[in-house]
Amino acid sequence: MSGLRMLSCSAVLLGAVAAVPTAAAAANCEGLASLHLPDVTSITAKSFPGGTFQPPDPVGFVPTATRPHASAPIAGLPAFCEVSVVVAPHINIEIWLPLPSAWTNRFQGVGGGGYAGTISWTALAAAVAGGYVTASTDTGHSSFAPNNGLGGGGFGLTQPADTLNVRLIQDFAERSELELARKGKAFTRAFYGTGPRFSYWTGCSTGGRQGWIMAQRHPEEYDGYLTGAPAFNWDRFIPAELWGQVVMKDEVGAPISPAKLSAVTTAAVAACAGNSGDGTRSTDAFLADPRLCTYNPAQMSCSAQPANPNCLTSQEVGAVSKIWDGPRDTHGRRLWFGLDRGASLGALNGSSPFTISTDHFAYWLHQNPSFDWHTVTEASFGTDFSNSESKFENVIGTDSIDLEDFIEHKAKNITYHGTADQLIFSRGTTNYFERLQKRYGAQNVDKFARLFMVPGMGHCGGGPGANSFGNAGPAPSSDPQHDILKALIDWVEFRSPPERIIATKFVNDNPASGVSFTRPLCVFPKLAAYKGTGDAADSGNWACVKGVVNDTTENADAVLPDRGNRDHDDRD
Repeated sequence: MSGLRMLSCSAVLLGAVAAVPTAAAAANCEGLASLHLPDVTSITAKSFPGGTFQPPDPVGFVPTATRPHASAPIAGLPAFCEVSVVVAPHINIEIWLPLPSAWTNRFQGVGGGGYAGTISWTALAAAVAGGYVTASTDTGHSSFAPNNGLGGGGFGLTQPADTLNVRLIQDFAERSELELARKGKAFTRAFYGTGPRFSYWTGCSTGGRQGWIMAQRHPEEYDGYLTGAPAFNWDRFIPAELWGQVVMKDEVGAPISPAKLSAVTTAAVAACAGNSGDGTRSTDAFLADPRLCTYNPAQMSCSAQPANPNCLTSQEVGAVSKIWDGPRDTHGRRLWFGLDRGASLGALNGSSPFTISTDHFAYWLHQNPSFDWHTVTEASFGTDFSNSESKFENVIGTDSIDLEDFIEHKAKNITYHGTADQLIFSRGTTNYFERLQKRYGAQNVDKFARLFMVPGMGHCGGGPGANSFGNAGPAPSSDPQHDILKALIDWVEFRSPPERIIATKFVNDNPASGVSFTRPLCVFPKLAAYKGTGDAADSGNWACVKGVVNDTTENADAVLPDRGNRDHDDRD
């Protein structure tokens, strides 16, 4: 459905860029409401004095005694100018502008999650506290609107006609992000009398995809892009999230118990940590390169371990193998990647399926709100997968490796992704960077985009590995070595690319409880390896070394390319 696309330095220096307002600046915050901009149907501008901010409720939210507001109040904010904008038809954009004396002359667009449908209030708060002009969008719809599905994807279907809502899908995929950048900068110029000196995008998951679609299609809008666990390859990985449920239904007849799923993941990590060549130690509770782990769940079968209360039946062994392997078509070709060994299996393969994926099947693919995912079989899965590609790759696939304009703009990207991501398959991200390296050469890609895989981190955070590096919440230390956003700023503003980022593992993931260990994150495909002497809990005793490439990794990476790059025979 091509029509979908057609509609469419030092830590001190890093914080020291101050703006000097000119006479052309708006007299006050409220005066911004009189600004005239294309497609804008509403502007509200008001000064916030600082303190606790209560985010307004989105359209459709119904308060209850236990949940009086959609979002919790945010305390400790500085004074700023709040501008709320509506762009036709329904794109809400929230822009926060710090006082002129607090502005660092930087702009930061912040991303959303899932199907979005709400403003990212906490991300706005962190950015404005850092001296950024910052902006967020609900992407053109409210997550609380009626008939919006269990996962928030119902906006993609015009009901009761059950036709695709092309405009809202395009707004969600791309247009809202472009409007955010352009409107945000317009208000910046009006308020301060000058535009930002540097512009950045930050986001994880859907926010990562939003950053990448801007990088691919509108790279001139930002100088630096920080994109975590990016939900690019949307048209492929979203249907693949249902694969495990289909497999368990067909192979086992019911979901596998949480205890068994947890046990087989633990067994895989125990078998491979320190033994697979990925740089981990036997005491690590995670894997650095799960592609090198070939643990067979048959080792935990009831015939192999009859005394194990969490042993797997032969049918469960087959299902777990297919979940790790990823969906295949009737010709045996891998359509997309599976969950990595070491990632929790329960999020996608628990007692009920992941609703973002089931909404995609119901509202976007079959255009039927009553569609029952149980009717999908392993044999029919390939057809649905192919239909998802043909309908949505152009509008939201976000998988283009043509970055000529990005390179010409001299923009920079830092992407990070946890190897234990339980929702977005991490091999989709390494696959994208491998495709970039094949097109431009690895050394050339390193000049504009760098991927840091995060051993043992879950989706955007959490997990047993070192998972704190400025990605979620305050960084362990405000310097480019420990704060990945500061590393991006260093690269953009001072031409100092990051060679490694230090990630911290706090005890129980609580900074107040102290540091458990630190570990370097390396530029893909390098891996962190212990030097052999010194405290292994100290990142200083680890080095980034060449990653492993062998038949095992190549087999793990094998997947059908996107439809636009396949031979005709592969499409049939």
